[in-house]
Amino acid sequence: MMALQLTGHQDEEVLRARLSLALPDPDGLRDLMPDAPGEGVAELAGLTDYRGLFDAPLPRFAQAEPLPRSPLHPNALGRGRAGASNVFAAIPARAAASGALLANDPHLGLSAPSIWYLARLDLASGGVIGATIPGMPIILAGRNDRLAWGITSAYLDDIDLFVEQVNPENPEQYRTPDGWAEFRTDRRVIDIAGAAPVTITRRWTENGPVIPGVHYNVGAVTPPGHVMSMGWTALTGENTSIQTGFRLMQASTIEEALDAGRDFVAPAQNLMLASADGRIAMQVIGHMPWRLNAHQTEARMPAPGWIEDNRWQGVAQYFANPSFVDPASGILGNTNNKSVDRDFPLHVSHSWGDTQRITRLSRLMDAREVHTRDSFIEAQLDTVSPAARNILPLVARDLWFTDETAAPGTPERRRQRALALLADWNGEMNEHLPEPLIYAAWMRELQQRLIRDDIGPLADEFVQVEPVFLERVFRDIGGAGRWCDVAPSTAVETCTDIARAALDDALQWLEDRYGADLESWRWGAAHEARHDHPVLGQTRLFSWITNIRQPTSGGDFTLNRAATPGTLPDPFLNTHAAGYRGVYDFADPDSSVFVIATGQSGNPLSRHYDDLGELWRRGEYIPMTLDPDLARAGNIGITVLTPRP
Repeated sequence: MMALQLTGHQDEEVLRARLSLALPDPDGLRDLMPDAPGEGVAELAGLTDYRGLFDAPLPRFAQAEPLPRSPLHPNALGRGRAGASNVFAAIPARAAASGALLANDPHLGLSAPSIWYLARLDLASGGVIGATIPGMPIILAGRNDRLAWGITSAYLDDIDLFVEQVNPENPEQYRTPDGWAEFRTDRRVIDIAGAAPVTITRRWTENGPVIPGVHYNVGAVTPPGHVMSMGWTALTGENTSIQTGFRLMQASTIEEALDAGRDFVAPAQNLMLASADGRIAMQVIGHMPWRLNAHQTEARMPAPGWIEDNRWQGVAQYFANPSFVDPASGILGNTNNKSVDRDFPLHVSHSWGDTQRITRLSRLMDAREVHTRDSFIEAQLDTVSPAARNILPLVARDLWFTDETAAPGTPERRRQRALALLADWNGEMNEHLPEPLIYAAWMRELQQRLIRDDIGPLADEFVQVEPVFLERVFRDIGGAGRWCDVAPSTAVETCTDIARAALDDALQWLEDRYGADLESWRWGAAHEARHDHPVLGQTRLFSWITNIRQPTSGGDFTLNRAATPGTLPDPFLNTHAAGYRGVYDFADPDSSVFVIATGQSGNPLSRHYDDLGELWRRGEYIPMTLDPDLARAGNIGITVLTPRP
């Protein structure tokens, strides 16, 4: 289930195919869904016209009716919500107290109770402490007395979609490189309360299970007479991922921990390590599909499943996964960013989870010769948006100054007041400031104005701001400035025209919602953290007891990540954030600190249901210890669970 929640490449493949059908020029796809910049990557390679892969007709999706997203999928929140995280580590030479440091804060959808649970496990090899998920007998992020570890989503491309041609003479068969083959099928009966049972038929191909068209919207890019199948590493019958957790908790050296990653299948993770003897390492763990160089779409879009070059040849060996051990700089870090620059098929991913936070983390890590536990905490809680610092000067460069002051009460005067606030803003997404709200609303409106006239209803898929896209447009990289011209109009609009109109519309929306006094607007009023109970939180009777609400700082691209849904009526809510934070210091292991976003109890009537939530909101932590005497001295009670004989 976690693997399904933490993978999103199927959504990316479908969206690329839909854009390929909607856009007449592949340069538009390069702009809206580019490879992560940096490390020598200037533009996308292997862009294929999706229409050219099939003989059957495919519609221009902008003229087609979009299919509803299935609410039954664990990642039904949609694109861009496949998990995120920060993790960074330093060797003793880069630490003031001469002990290795490691900080980790995994980002997932917020809920009440939190998905995370603080725990200490006593094993035969010794105690282990940190964060687990109820039901998993392992510490996913934490430490023992010799080793600390943290995780981030690796965004490894572990899913491919295959278009399967159905035999027009026999719907029980599909096309393979060797001719027609029978679908493997079974039937399941689903009992429904108060209604007749429903029988469903499941089908498999050699490439993987056939999935319904409403799942991930694959029906929108499936030609008539075809179905879509999914290849996914987690579908192996021998998923040994849990063994990595067991071995990791008992490891005492970097080598033992790295070897433990060999058993991991899915969801692919970056495993960060720090040891008591002063070493650090980061290893991508999880099976990487073994693809052929001649793959028709380079796994960017669904590909014909009957062509041998598109099919998986198994999975790559563990040594092919990226690994970083004992770096010369003394510091390692990951924010779901692009970690390697390798050619397909060892590319790891076309779609990375971050292009912005890594720039801020690099700056903070490089700003000090030596770090402390507190400096790692400061980085973990940092709310400066590198995206805002980068994009705002580009978008507003021709709007900052005007020749005269506009008349009070006019849209021009309101725009001048907003620009004056933004001109003095340092990009900090602080809950007490109006500037983050003005900036976020402006960029949201700007992106929609740039793309909706070109891609129509597909613009609804881009509800989160895409900083790389906006930068490409306003720097006119590869001619991307063409997005500023409104396609249906005879006039030629400039990027300044679109930026000005977008700001006016955003300010009007904000005024209608929060009043006319710009200076009184607050980011925290719009950016409320929503910790909702997945069941009771949907009822009027219990929602006020079970659901937790908190105004918060941070944003989509801050290290203290507080990602927004982007959809109306509340586009700036905080719905995806660091439900767990931990910082471990081997110079003084008992000074290591931890916190989760709600509380340790799942009972809404317990005082421990949300007692850690306010600490989490304020950026505070609690200590935990491997010393049994210290733990007993600080406890408020002991619960003993006795199995029946």
